Amino acid sequence: MNAERLHAIVVALNQEMTTTNSVGKLHELINALHQVVNPPQPQSPSSHQQALSQSLKAMYAAVTDTPSDSFSPTWRQILSEIDGEALFGRSLKVAIEAIFAQNQITPAVALAELQQLHKKLQSFKNALDQSSASLKHFKIGDEKLSPGECEIGVLIPRLAVDNKLLSFVGELKELGFILNTFAEISTGNTDDLTIRTISSSDLLVHLQASAPYAACVAVCIERVVTLYKQLLEIRKLHQEIRKQGVPDNETSGIENYANQLMEKGIDKIVIEVVKEYHKKDDKGRKHELTNAVRISLNKIANRIDKGFNYEVRVAPTPKSETEEKEDKELQKAIATIQSATANMQFMKLEGQPILQLPEREEKPKKKE
Repeated sequence: MNAERLHAIVVALNQEMTTTNSVGKLHELINALHQVVNPPQPQSPSSHQQALSQSLKAMYAAVTDTPSDSFSPTWRQILSEIDGEALFGRSLKVAIEAIFAQNQITPAVALAELQQLHKKLQSFKNALDQSSASLKHFKIGDEKLSPGECEIGVLIPRLAVDNKLLSFVGELKELGFILNTFAEISTGNTDDLTIRTISSSDLLVHLQASAPYAACVAVCIERVVTLYKQLLEIRKLHQEIRKQGVPDNETSGIENYANQLMEKGIDKIVIEVVKEYHKKDDKGRKHELTNAVRISLNKIANRIDKGFNYEVRVAPTPKSETEEKEDKELQKAIATIQSATANMQFMKLEGQPILQLPEREEKPKKKE
């Protein structure tokens, strides 16, 4: 993974743990449960139960709606790779809820499991402190975005390009077509596609982007991801049927249904995106761009089906007191990106890809 991006994640996680005081609140919860398991005299059991309830509420409040819950797909993947996914936000809350749900009759077991969880949490916090200090010592930046600055990221699985350079180059060309389609739709011009970073453990490419262009990309990705989520159970079922030895020609109906579902959904997204973002009064070019948007969305859907992940990041700006048009447009774009990012989930896919949406405009056949 890219060192600067890792540093940025380390800083964000360390700040979250400090702000929420998750380690301290979990320790308070353990102490409250210990009083229930081994009550000192002469206090009544009800007072210990009340203290436990209050500590539990405080713990749940600390890990609800945390910044890490809104991490982009690639950030969440890195969080998983550094073995921290279960120690933050929603995942940590679910783990604690499970411990209490499974050990209602045996609070001593719940206490032991919470103590083990606390040990992991404290160890991870120590590692974050050490990592942050080391990365700063070696003068490795933390890849902060300036206020209002945006970036678009794409994760290309090595298997998707067979770990071959030329195949990777081919995918970058496809990415260029996709992104410049949305750049022209939203701004009237193609983009230089300036590289911010490239990571090599997984092939991660991050590019600079203006706010209106990034907002358009974010909306498109979010809507395609939302549409694709409808296929997850279909894809899983398709895999299970194949495992039972059903021939490929007999499962083609499932694949056809999945492709038709995506095509209908993408047709709707195309109309919405062009209507919302295309501003120029050029009917001929608008028609060409409408076709390009459809092809680009097909490309995105096909690649999500193969394990690609897309993300858009933006750094908020202080809201200006002026009523300038540019400031209003910037704030609108930032709000759009932030709203869309929440739904760009990293999807762990089961089974083989099932989409084969057209990636070239079909030309009408010549009459003989």
